[in-house]
Amino acid sequence: MKKAWIWGIGLLACGSLQAARQDYQGRGFEAYVQKTGGGSYAEFMNSGRPTLKVRAGEEYSIVVRNPLPVRAAVAISIDGLNSVDGKRSSPAKARKWILEPGQSFTLTGWQTGKDKSRALVFSDENSSYAKWKGNRDRKDYARNLGVIGVAWFWNAAELDLALHPPQPFEDEHYVKASRKRMDAQPAAAEAASASAGRAGTGMGRQQENHVTEVAFNETAGMYKVSDVLKIYYEFASEPALPMPFEGDEGDGRFAPDMNG
Repeated sequence: MKKAWIWGIGLLACGSLQAARQDYQGRGFEAYVQKTGGGSYAEFMNSGRPTLKVRAGEEYSIVVRNPLPVRAAVAISIDGLNSVDGKRSSPAKARKWILEPGQSFTLTGWQTGKDKSRALVFSDENSSYAKWKGNRDRKDYARNLGVIGVAWFWNAAELDLALHPPQPFEDEHYVKASRKRMDAQPAAAEAASASAGRAGTGMGRQQENHVTEVAFNETAGMYKVSDVLKIYYEFASEPALPMPFEGDEGDGRFAPDMNG
């Protein structure tokens, strides 16, 4: 079944980076956080979690790279809210960015329209986008402050074909194994956790970012929150464990602008 996703035009990563890496189904998936204009963040282990020390008012970006030999859809959430439409959504239902094989993509802002975004900027809780949107919707979004989540999805049949191209001769065992891989479908799972934090992400300056919707049929990927790459950040005190994705929320194609 075809699904419509968002295609973003990003830049290749540069400068000092902090990474989260996870091996999933034999592939190494990575996500990075970098300061706008260069520079690095202090990083330390907090209760077994790599955590970045950040300052309010700093602009930053999130860099992801597609390690697959086929197109992939990437869901990126910040403080539990989707970077495209600002919703709380599970990895499976989240709106996603499309990356070509081996492509790197730099997310620099919340997508507030088809041609514009607002810069990602670290903020205190009261100035965060999650707090503003929670007040507007009369829901508690601020409990998920301090975590960035990245989940990859792809088409299993396309990946199988890329990894096992047609051969001039093949035996029956190979054909049966290929069909078994193509028929395998991971089960979607929902997860949620009540958590809190003090460091969040707000909306900074407006910038141009042209996007368009494309059709993409994903059949495999990180459907479980436990599989999602997570990057934690905070000002000082340790927050309770936040979750990067939650249940689905309403309609809307882009993130509502808190300064609009």
